[in-house]
Amino acid sequence: MTDQEQKRLDTMNAVLVKMEDIKNTQKSLIEKIGMVEVQLFDIQSKDLDKELENVMVRASDTLKIIKQATEAFEMKRNRLENEA
Repeated sequence: MTDQEQKRLDTMNAVLVKMEDIKNTQKSLIEKIGMVEVQLFDIQSKDLDKELENVMVRASDTLKIIKQATEAFEMKRNRLENEA
């Protein structure tokens, strides 16, 4: 493996670590929204419930996108590593 290929793999590995951090942050956001929704159950705030539902849907969609993008990038990195 050349130095340039190793540098590229190192960069790709660093990106994958950051993507994992993003994924974990998004999971944490979803968990916190769920906690707020539970707390709101007793006080019946329809407006906030509706907005949090919208945020939850978008956060879930974003998490799916992040997972798919990470998997695709990881496959690309693996191909590069196998070719080297």
